[in-house]
Amino acid sequence: MPFEKEFTKMINFSIDDVYKSAVFCIKHMGGKILKEDAHQRILHAQMDKKLFGDYLGDRSKLEIEFTEVGDEETKTYIYAYPLNAVGQKLMFGARKGVVEKMMAAFYEEVEKHLQTQEK
Repeated sequence: MPFEKEFTKMINFSIDDVYKSAVFCIKHMGGKILKEDAHQRILHAQMDKKLFGDYLGDRSKLEIEFTEVGDEETKTYIYAYPLNAVGQKLMFGARKGVVEKMMAAFYEEVEKHLQTQEK
């Protein structure tokens, strides 16, 4: 499926801090938490078609897994794809680059939030 995207990134903060920051940032970005399991380190979110006032055109679903690598390092894995108007995986007609832009914005917001919390 060409619309599905996977991305892995290491973040130099504890797993608890990264998880809490991810929850905060999803809500801050206008998204909705669909599944939240802090014990299993899983977070699923539906992101709106607007991002900070910019119209992207498609909704996105982010399925995020967090893995503790060390005391101060967390591996994040995101499986993301576009959604149709009723929240189902979009199989055709998705706009190019929307999911990638949403994932990049998510990571940017998480890192910015973590750095401001650190001070």
